[in-house]
Amino acid sequence: MIDLHCHILPGIDDGPETLDESIEMCRIAAADGITTVVATPHFRPGTYDCGDVGTHVADLQKEIDSRGIGLTLLAGADVSVTPELVYHVEADRRLTINGTGRYVLAELPHEAVPSGWDRFLLSLRERGITPVLTHPERNRWFLSNRDSLVPFVLSGGMVQITAMSLTGAVGNDVQDYCRSLLRRNLVHVIASDAHSADKRPPVLSTAVNAAADIVGQAAARCLVLDNPRAIIEGRAVDPPDPVMMPARKRSWFQKVLDM
Repeated sequence: MIDLHCHILPGIDDGPETLDESIEMCRIAAADGITTVVATPHFRPGTYDCGDVGTHVADLQKEIDSRGIGLTLLAGADVSVTPELVYHVEADRRLTINGTGRYVLAELPHEAVPSGWDRFLLSLRERGITPVLTHPERNRWFLSNRDSLVPFVLSGGMVQITAMSLTGAVGNDVQDYCRSLLRRNLVHVIASDAHSADKRPPVLSTAVNAAADIVGQAAARCLVLDNPRAIIEGRAVDPPDPVMMPARKRSWFQKVLDM
């Protein structure tokens, strides 16, 4: 499996504070069947500047290689959606996944969604960059506007959900929304978004099993293997079309109110 979104580098953001914890996270990932982890520290101007992620990745790779941990680390970033996002991504390919300049993880604020968020992110497509929206299921606005991701995906945007969201660790409403997104083909990647070795570990296997119960084993594996592999290699992803939900029938009372 490939973990496309993981805060595994020590002392850079709100992920592990020490090298020892980073190494333990690598052990956990490898034991879970993960073979590749994209290290994606936060890039949030004024709060987090992830710096030269490639150098940090190389340092951690050297440490885990010396301990015989069979894991490949790649560089990326978890880029906050700000008005300057397009400028930053165009100016520094290192903010894109594996530095290919083709895909970028885009994180919206947790408590609110700015107007025109989808048009803004999709403007990256004009520059050959595909936005991968991270964990929308953990945002209250998306939970209350469950069809909002359909036009975004139909226009070429991609969606990543978090493994622990799907397994129920974040709450029943979040888990239910993840299941709905999977049924509607609105998920392209499942990632750990791990931040620690204990509370938020880099584990994907339980989420893959949960996804397989909904969409089948082959489709579930695609979300942690085929799609992430294409993304880190800078290749196109050809996902199935979103499933459109039938319009709800209006009650007689609603019809009366419209008269």
